[in-house]
Amino acid sequence: MAEQGHSEHRVYNQSQYLLSILFKKVGRNDLAQKIRMKHPPDEPDNDLPRRKGHRSNDRWCILEGDIKPFYLANRINSSYNDEKALIALYWLERNRRQAAERLWNDLYSRYDPVRGVLQMDKADAERNLYPVYKIALFGILAKRIQNMEVLANIQKKLVAWQHRSGGWETDRKIDLTPDGVANLETTVLSTMALLP
Repeated sequence: MAEQGHSEHRVYNQSQYLLSILFKKVGRNDLAQKIRMKHPPDEPDNDLPRRKGHRSNDRWCILEGDIKPFYLANRINSSYNDEKALIALYWLERNRRQAAERLWNDLYSRYDPVRGVLQMDKADAERNLYPVYKIALFGILAKRIQNMEVLANIQKKLVAWQHRSGGWETDRKIDLTPDGVANLETTVLSTMALLP
């Protein structure tokens, strides 16, 4: 999705796995299977060195209800917004709604509905950017928690932030202007947050 030569132009195994989940959600099992034939879900991730030792399906598996390979299984919290949302989704899959709602409430307290962003976690603050994929994950969680007001607000922001060519740029600056290029994970997660 990114320009030739840009780091986002690489084919990451975890991104291919995530794309296969989206295809399954929209009823395109044929495309999901094509991806999984070329990139088996349990293959080592190639986003190195950041995800050395991880499998391509150990992060996004929770988005298709698969808790077994989840790398944050049994964690109760995280200081990172994306992990907090993923852990909440994990607890929902485990039918532990109270644990999920604690994480939801924590994320919700960090949410600015006017600007449409979550208060920056440590990783975001180091870059001084708002990652759009974390907002999309919060939207996916809002859908599962059934907070339709928050979901509608997030969806409105995601639609406004969509690039004219169709994808979503990776980040938003402090003034909420786009930063980066459209990347696969951000685009897939934003699309999932927009699905009915």
